[in-house]
Amino acid sequence: MRLARVPMTAALTLGLPMTVAAPALACPPGPGAPPDVLRVTVDDGGGRLSEYDLRCDPVGGTHPEASEACAHLERLGGPVGPSPEGTMCTMIYSGPQRATVRGSWRGRPVDARYDRSNGCETARWRRMAPVLPAPAVRDGSGDLGG
Repeated sequence: MRLARVPMTAALTLGLPMTVAAPALACPPGPGAPPDVLRVTVDDGGGRLSEYDLRCDPVGGTHPEASEACAHLERLGGPVGPSPEGTMCTMIYSGPQRATVRGSWRGRPVDARYDRSNGCETARWRRMAPVLPAPAVRDGSGDLGG
């Protein structure tokens, strides 16, 4: 039991999420599977929405980093799924941004939601870069900076 407490204590001290979320889908496409098409919607936290279509295999759509996003999803095995139930997460709020990724990946439906409400959710968001954009940072004056 002591070995189990040491990593948890260290992770909590460092403010790290207690687990890494597994990909939502990780199976190869079947014969005749529909193309990988995802609609990425991002709310910047101020009510401004950005929407992108991302097609992979072949790469296309309106996503500004389509090639990089598709290559990253391929490495991940698809969009990052939710943190396992019961996961201990740091309660560090990273921002009001929210995003959804909907469509199909490897012939299976995708309906994933992302936010930055705690350490686990922020880690999921970061793992989805460049599919999800890096959030803008407030510069202290109330203005959003790049």
